[in-house]
Amino acid sequence: MARRRAQYTLRAEGFLVWAARRGHSRELEVPFRGKSEPEGMDEDAHWDLLQQCVHDEELPLDVRTAGSLVLMFGQHLSHIVALTTDHLGEADGLLTLRLDDTPIRLPGPLAAVLQRLTAERPRYGWSANAPSTWLFPGTRPGAHRSTGPLARALAKHGIPLRSSRTTALIQLAQDMPPAALAPLLGMHVATAQQWRRRCGTDWTAYLQARRRALEAGRESTTR
Repeated sequence: MARRRAQYTLRAEGFLVWAARRGHSRELEVPFRGKSEPEGMDEDAHWDLLQQCVHDEELPLDVRTAGSLVLMFGQHLSHIVALTTDHLGEADGLLTLRLDDTPIRLPGPLAAVLQRLTAERPRYGWSANAPSTWLFPGTRPGAHRSTGPLARALAKHGIPLRSSRTTALIQLAQDMPPAALAPLLGMHVATAQQWRRRCGTDWTAYLQARRRALEAGRESTTR
């Protein structure tokens, strides 16, 4: 019903603009309808879902992995299904995941889930007999899984994508400055700044303190 109402609103707006431009009505001012801010979820509920994804052996492995990446790193499903074994690595004996430029050292429980997914990747249809590096292989050879079925699987197990992703990004923006968050998650710095503004965290003092520390370090090395 809400979607249909939005469609009617857009059609009415377009008609009014068309009528005014062609002189069929007096000049009208149509107010801009901005996008609503995405809503997050309660932090305790978010944490409980993440713990369930990481530890609940009764959940399907693909749901556990995708759900963890949404809840922990705020990733879009389109990014998650495009991950391959090449995005995994190792540093100091720890499993790393590269979502963009910066490898992320994964906590032990999540690393175990990803390692198990790599070893037990489900294979469907024709792809079952074809080599693949996709973490989420699809039904066709050489193709990754589509987002639709995975989104439905997550919803079936009570993992809401939009609010889970929103809460994850707000929490990350509270903990990290945009310049560090952007290359970690594969987003533009401007997008990271928007999330920072939304969570109300001001990193100006952090950056100034870091700059002073770097300058102090340079001075000590030149003495």
